[in-house]
Amino acid sequence: MSIPTTTPPAAPTPHTRWRVLAAHGGAAALLLLVVLYLFFEVLSDLAFQSWETFWLYLRVQQYAVELAAGHFPPRVFPDAVAGGGSAFPFFHPPLAYWLSAFLGLSLGDMVVGVNVSFLLSVLLSAWAMYGMGMALTGRRWLALMGALLYISLPYRFVSVFVIGALEESWTFVWYPLVLTGAWWTLTRQRLSWLLPLSVAALLLTHAVMGLFFLALCALGLGAAGFRLGWREVGRVAAGGLLGVALTLWHFLPARLALADVWAGVPEVMRSLPDFVHGHRVQPWQWFDEHPNRWNGISAFQADSMCFSLGAGQWVVLALGAGAYTVVARRGLAVGDARLSVLAKGLAVLWAGCLLFMVAPLPFVSVLPTAFSAIQFPWRLLGVTAFLSLAAAGLFLARAPISPRLGAVITGATVVLALSTPPFQRTNSLVADWDDAAINSWTLRRNGFSGYTPNGEYLPRLHAVEQWVERVSSSPVPGGGVQVLGAERDGSRWSVRVDAPQGGPLVLPVVAYDFYRATGDGERTLETFSEQGLLGVRLLPGQYTFTVEPGTTPAGWLGAGLGVAALGGVLLLASRRRSSWLLAFTGRRAPPA
Repeated sequence: MSIPTTTPPAAPTPHTRWRVLAAHGGAAALLLLVVLYLFFEVLSDLAFQSWETFWLYLRVQQYAVELAAGHFPPRVFPDAVAGGGSAFPFFHPPLAYWLSAFLGLSLGDMVVGVNVSFLLSVLLSAWAMYGMGMALTGRRWLALMGALLYISLPYRFVSVFVIGALEESWTFVWYPLVLTGAWWTLTRQRLSWLLPLSVAALLLTHAVMGLFFLALCALGLGAAGFRLGWREVGRVAAGGLLGVALTLWHFLPARLALADVWAGVPEVMRSLPDFVHGHRVQPWQWFDEHPNRWNGISAFQADSMCFSLGAGQWVVLALGAGAYTVVARRGLAVGDARLSVLAKGLAVLWAGCLLFMVAPLPFVSVLPTAFSAIQFPWRLLGVTAFLSLAAAGLFLARAPISPRLGAVITGATVVLALSTPPFQRTNSLVADWDDAAINSWTLRRNGFSGYTPNGEYLPRLHAVEQWVERVSSSPVPGGGVQVLGAERDGSRWSVRVDAPQGGPLVLPVVAYDFYRATGDGERTLETFSEQGLLGVRLLPGQYTFTVEPGTTPAGWLGAGLGVAALGGVLLLASRRRSSWLLAFTGRRAPPA
């Protein structure tokens, strides 16, 4: 059965609408100022030291090289492995790197582009959290409080300054939008366009965190079906599946080709249940804090991750749940009763995440192997931060708190956010890591494994450390074939050959199935792998042939499914009658 809702208020007048938009503009400006204060040190033309070292900046530069060469989507890092190329973009979720590469190209500096991308991920997550609060509760002070806490919990600084997790930092933007899209779908009794788009963005940003978050959403939907109605829940599930379909152009070909590269070996990717369990969170760590321990490693023998303020989300959630319990027992609860159901579900999922972090082995032993790819259970701190704040906010939304008291609470939250200890928000700039350092020597010197620690996207035909030698000692053309000249633009090779009888030609390029070769007149040439290097079977004659990444049959199938899903999203968007901006202002929510 469905829980009845309150009657929506009348539509605001134009004058009131402008006042509302001005108030939201002021809230957005406040969040911008707080983000600049907390993350100001990331605004630099120097790179900072993190788990990703300089590789993060080199990856973005390689994405930019491919985009500038007209290769969209990029599939290869052309300068990696002594110029042999590595298929990191083909296998890895690309959205955060695309955004960073476009910023780098626009700003003319790849280092600045990456740093600005980190800052934007925080700012947009704050605005998304604020928008979610308004869409679900209609209470400006509550939405602002949640956004301020969302950007100032310790793990936000760890994910940026310690881990250098560009993709994970962008996932914080999508969590609130997924929940907002699901809420709109439930309350409006029609599928919202925001749900599939945000689900797709989450998966294309970070597949593992997206997998965990969407699995939690699926559990919550299953439980909510008994209270909210199976028809409404089924509509939300359909929106999620539509979002997954939007990602198939990337994940379908990548998944089918995964067995050919080292990323398909769990031992290489450290995605075994025992490894995950070995880095579980010890209960006492929730209350431990030391400035010198902020380097992100959690292990039983030598812990160096502090969680103390992460436990602060316990306090927030307890206060929200306690306030709701008091007003509910006294019959003073206000607003949409479905908010309480949603809040309780989010709180249960939050508790489940904490249990997973403390004891992951029982979970990863029975879950599909993809869940072990999280490697470190404490990565769920980003998800728990969102779940706890969302649940606490929804509990407080049912309490009859006046706007004046809400303003006081918001002021206290601003003070709390600005009081973040300096050691949490300090990066480690490296003096000689700037845009000028991303040169051909740096790219070749650091690219033997494809700008990743384990060379996981290189074919398994050779050990990772052997690939540079293999590329550098590629065979000399034989059989009368002569190479008259070669030009390269990113991953595109244009080779002028004289092959009187035709024959094979092996290039100093790591062979992947997505490469395509065409001769003059768009004649398709057969490609093959010669001990891991890309070979082309030439037709007789003197001509120029081109080799560049193309689309595999699985890629075409995934693209077709994605286009069909996109058509569904556009159809949903065309059926909307109200402004998407005003939908975030709380006009459909009960008054505060």
